Amino acid sequence: MHKRSSRLFVITLGLLTAASAWGADRWETLKAINLVENPTNQTRVGPRGELGPYQFRSATWKMHTQKPFDMANDRSSSDAVAVAHYEWIRHGLGEAGIDANTHNIAMAWNCGLNAVIGGHVPTVSYQYAERVQNLVNTFKQQERAAMAAAPKVLPAPARPKSDFDLEFNEQQKPHFVLEDDSQTPLLVVNTEAPRLGLTVPSAIFALASTN
Repeated sequence: MHKRSSRLFVITLGLLTAASAWGADRWETLKAINLVENPTNQTRVGPRGELGPYQFRSATWKMHTQKPFDMANDRSSSDAVAVAHYEWIRHGLGEAGIDANTHNIAMAWNCGLNAVIGGHVPTVSYQYAERVQNLVNTFKQQERAAMAAAPKVLPAPARPKSDFDLEFNEQQKPHFVLEDDSQTPLLVVNTEAPRLGLTVPSAIFALASTN
């Protein structure tokens, strides 16, 4: 592999790994925000106009969707807006040179992106982010424990080769003719596989090579 191709492969693999990590962190962070914001799944409008699993306000909702605000109680609609808002915060933090980790995203979710970028985060928002971070840590610990407790699946043992196994090199294009007692061909099976392992169950197969 050329050096340039190797570098491109490493960069692509790194981006895919990062995207996978972002996706996992996003799911865990949004789940934690949901539990902090609305643990009992209240559907009535809050004292500051917040609504739904993530307690969106109308202005935040309208940033990411044209659906009416009362759709914030619809879980699928609310989840879609939550993902969009999460990515908007993550991108904004990154553009400002701030680590878009769970703690900072949660602070921006609570007090606003500009407050985090400007370094003017109130204590209540910092405590909010701590609660979200603790929940995310718990989710990850539970996932690791579940994976450790999961039964290990062993690979199936390889089938031992029999005396009748046939292998062909890449230049061969074999075909098999199935004949009955009258010597009349009943079935012809052709294959272009470069290497083929077959078991001959009986003497009714006659092997012929096209080369």
